Amino acid sequence: MNESDNTIFESKLNEFDSVDNEPSKSNETETTDEPTRDEPEQQVVKSEKPLKKKKVLTEEHKAKLKENLKRGREKSIETRRRNRELKALEKEEKMKEQDDKLLKALEKKRSKKTNEDSLLSQIEELKRKLQEKDKKQLKTIDEEPIENKPKPKAKPKAEPKPKVIVEQPKPIQVETQAQKNKRLYKMMHGLR
Repeated sequence: MNESDNTIFESKLNEFDSVDNEPSKSNETETTDEPTRDEPEQQVVKSEKPLKKKKVLTEEHKAKLKENLKRGREKSIETRRRNRELKALEKEEKMKEQDDKLLKALEKKRSKKTNEDSLLSQIEELKRKLQEKDKKQLKTIDEEPIENKPKPKAKPKAEPKPKVIVEQPKPIQVETQAQKNKRLYKMMHGLR
């Protein structure tokens, strides 16, 4: 073996020397982030990866990326505007539907009220016509001469019929046991 190999091997051993080979205590109830005095700090070995070099962007590529970014922003602005307009249209349509609903309800109330009013006016008109008709009949009766009216014929009076008084039969009462006992008690009371 080479000396360089030995130095690598020794350096690896030196790194692992700091690690304890004792089994870990899993039954410990203490859970702290700080190492205790008994446990030495463990060093985390980081493997160093070679850093990649950044790509150098050419002016043409930068211009293309800027153009794509510009088009993307324009497209997003357009999409937001269109969505905002669609939302406004939907809101307007919804408001129109609600207005129509309210208008129909109002018209229904008005028609019901006018229907009631028309019925009331018809009743009043019929009452008025009936009163006029009654007045005309009274006027025609008053205008006729009293002498020309035929006198009602007197009906012969019939002899009054004798009133027959019919007694209604008494309802049959069924005596209960309590009533029987009461009646018997009254009869026995007089015997003492």
